[in-house]
Amino acid sequence: MRKIFYCCVTILLWCCKNRYEPPVKAPATGYLVIEGYISADGPAEIRLTRSVPLDDTARLINETLARVELQGRDNSTYVLTEKGQGLYSYNWQSLNPAQQYRLYIKTREAKEYASDYVKVKTAPLIDNVSWVQDNTGGVQISVDTHDPNNNTWYYRWTTEETWEYRSYYYTSLDFKKDPITHQIIGIQWRYPDMSPERGWFICWSNENSTNLILGSSAKLSIDSIHKPLVYIPANTVKLGVLYSLYVKQYALDREEYEFLEKMRKNSEETGNIFGRQPAELKGNVRCLTDVKEPVIGFIGIANRQEKRIWIRRNEVPGWQYVFPCETEVVHVDSAKYYSMYMPVSPVEYDASGIVKYLAVTPTCVDCRLRGGVNVKPSFWP
Repeated sequence: MRKIFYCCVTILLWCCKNRYEPPVKAPATGYLVIEGYISADGPAEIRLTRSVPLDDTARLINETLARVELQGRDNSTYVLTEKGQGLYSYNWQSLNPAQQYRLYIKTREAKEYASDYVKVKTAPLIDNVSWVQDNTGGVQISVDTHDPNNNTWYYRWTTEETWEYRSYYYTSLDFKKDPITHQIIGIQWRYPDMSPERGWFICWSNENSTNLILGSSAKLSIDSIHKPLVYIPANTVKLGVLYSLYVKQYALDREEYEFLEKMRKNSEETGNIFGRQPAELKGNVRCLTDVKEPVIGFIGIANRQEKRIWIRRNEVPGWQYVFPCETEVVHVDSAKYYSMYMPVSPVEYDASGIVKYLAVTPTCVDCRLRGGVNVKPSFWP
């Protein structure tokens, strides 16, 4: 009986895995996909790509050499400059809030696309960006905002994280190499004028939001919203020294919010056999040269509100970030066999000089090897 039960369950699960076939067959070149944002007070960044099949995750088709313009009903035109890989940008001072604008695109194949003319939305100020430590020790950062005129209701946020971290060891030694063979023959003192040592100890890393962060207060009686933005797990590197979060807030129309919400659900839930099937993404951009050709994208324009917060390690109780380091005490005669470790400091001397030294994993000495850079950000204190 038990065997029959397991067989039935296995057959049922196998039958549930139906392959999703999109109802519309895309051409080999794919449909135009328009992503990005247009800020009323600058800048604008638009990425043009081509759609690919759902099961194709290995390639991205960039739409290059296109002419991209922002056109106003008052006949004003702003030409976006291509920065490469399908990314087009422009940094104006401000757009006229009384005008309506549309995005116009002409590809290198002379196909033309245009969005609807849209109004410039005004985003309310950010009330607060705050953080709280939960019962696991992690830190949740959230944003609070409201529109006293009850005119916004739909929001989008982007985040830029930056954090400082440091090496665990400062090295005063270096490998000594044969000038002809360049083979390691021992250890020598490292002098400040021999290498950018100070640039090895302090680094900065950053991470920008890649998921869509959306929020709506439309179901409430007042236009007020509290939205979690970033979660930092306990005892991780981001709060090892000093951390900064830069938040940008945009106001959306209801149609743009619904489009982005569909896009968010598609990107996060596709692939789960118990999740929703991909929804059709119908935006406000159309093809002028072929009205039957689908276009994926929604263009909205709004000013943005910004706020930056700082969190120091000593402000978060019990934060204990430790980077794993391997150490070895090495005899100088064996230095070439331990070239995978960095020499750090002498351990034993004799009349001839250093006999043994402490060697450490390179990532614990050179902070750049952990993915960051040693160039201090311009906004860093």
